Amino acid sequence: MSYPQEINDYLTRHVPLFRAMQARLDRCDDTGLRMTAPLEPNINDKGIAFGGSLAAIASLAGWALTRVTLREHHETAEIVITESTLKFIRPVRGEIVTECARPDPAATARFIDSFRQRGKARWTVEVVILADGETAMTFSGQYGVFRRPP
Repeated sequence: MSYPQEINDYLTRHVPLFRAMQARLDRCDDTGLRMTAPLEPNINDKGIAFGGSLAAIASLAGWALTRVTLREHHETAEIVITESTLKFIRPVRGEIVTECARPDPAATARFIDSFRQRGKARWTVEVVILADGETAMTFSGQYGVFRRPP
């Protein structure tokens, strides 16, 4: 099963908001991932994307990248977001396009090494939401991971 299919299936089953937003992971490769959602189920009273939907899809994109990174290193863990910062720059008037770049290889190595040594780790993931190819929102999320209890 591909990572996009696995992530989409998991989030559809376990995160009702993901399903309600009609979000989906479109791409996951060596550069990062792309998650999208149509405007209609995420629209506000001003006819633009609801800020809460933007925040939610950004945090889900960071969660997805964290899960994929763990899987690529043959690890499983509980994933929680511990802190985030958002900056709304311009309105989104169409499809919500979320891009999440992979942290640099050194940060990834530190994250995985810490998890393997301590059974827990944290890292920061950067996400942008685009509107007509321009940055509409930036999101920086810190994700914590820990071993699942037996």
